[in-house]
Amino acid sequence: MSLTDPILQFQQTRARVPFQPPTVCTAETFPILLAGVPALRKVPGLATLEDAGEDYFTSIPYCLSGEDRQKTREHLEQVYGITGRDSMIAFCQNELWVHPEYLDFESFWEGRPAFPLDELNPGARAAFQRLSGFARQFQPFVGRRGFLAWDISETLGHLRIACACDLISPEEYRELSQHWVEQAAAFHSWDEYAVGLVCGAAYWAFRMGGDQGAEDAAAYLDLNLRLVEQLLGSKQAWAGRMWRRPQGKAYKLSPPEMRALLQNWEGPDGCLATDHITVLGKKVGYCYREKPDQDYPDSGWRFFSGEETDEYANDVNNVGVYSLNTICNYDPDILPLLTAPYGTAYARGEDGKFHAESFEAPEP
Repeated sequence: MSLTDPILQFQQTRARVPFQPPTVCTAETFPILLAGVPALRKVPGLATLEDAGEDYFTSIPYCLSGEDRQKTREHLEQVYGITGRDSMIAFCQNELWVHPEYLDFESFWEGRPAFPLDELNPGARAAFQRLSGFARQFQPFVGRRGFLAWDISETLGHLRIACACDLISPEEYRELSQHWVEQAAAFHSWDEYAVGLVCGAAYWAFRMGGDQGAEDAAAYLDLNLRLVEQLLGSKQAWAGRMWRRPQGKAYKLSPPEMRALLQNWEGPDGCLATDHITVLGKKVGYCYREKPDQDYPDSGWRFFSGEETDEYANDVNNVGVYSLNTICNYDPDILPLLTAPYGTAYARGEDGKFHAESFEAPEP
């Protein structure tokens, strides 16, 4: 059986689960819920699920006494070397985060390498290729979100423990967790987050396991699948709370999903695009480049799906200002067009390719 078969089975099972109306997830409870998997691990000195009851997954945990608080601090120091805010951040970055590695692998898979592979010595090159080969099996499941869910879950889990034993203040907890809440905008549901978390967990175990990496990855994948299933089946945890989305337009791609696709661009990189592209996720069907106002960092490019009515396209509420790199992420097919001169227009033909069109500057 393939390592990813249990993930596929999990997705198929979840697709058959009847919809149950959840309650709204607040800004305060969301980061705590994101740390649901770490919350299922017992930590010396912390109140257990039995102690805290139904609020366990939606509130910062606590220590029952000063003695328990000291036990938790000693646990963090002895196991992880964490003695305060800075050492905690350093531990998470050096020992837990794996999504940055996924981004490097992805750059090679997509033919836009983040660095020359021959810069690595033979041992490091072999290790990189081994890890990249293992990680690639998860790409169909995680896409651009990579192993971000694992990094979010584990970091928020450590923040949760540190706040419980007063190693960081509640204010520091809110400050440090906000970044990870923003990263979670890459996901659209608890199910999607769960899959990313499980894939990241398996990769982390493989990376840390050395010669036993494959066996460790399989065992850890199985364990984390059981943990996310427990959370998804609990109304006190993920089953009872809506996935929280950022306020404003629901863009198809979030900042964590953006890649640096536009390389060596010179000059202003601003452009306009309609919500058909950035919200609905349609491909660019028509675009043109007009001479921009020199007072703004504007490239002159305007992007449309080609399905908008004139009324729709002329409504400022349906159009946004973006960087060219952002729109390239929505539709990389536009990359070869961008150096075309002002007064150029292109339309996508039935063959899926762009063809030059006659251009008339729109009326101001």
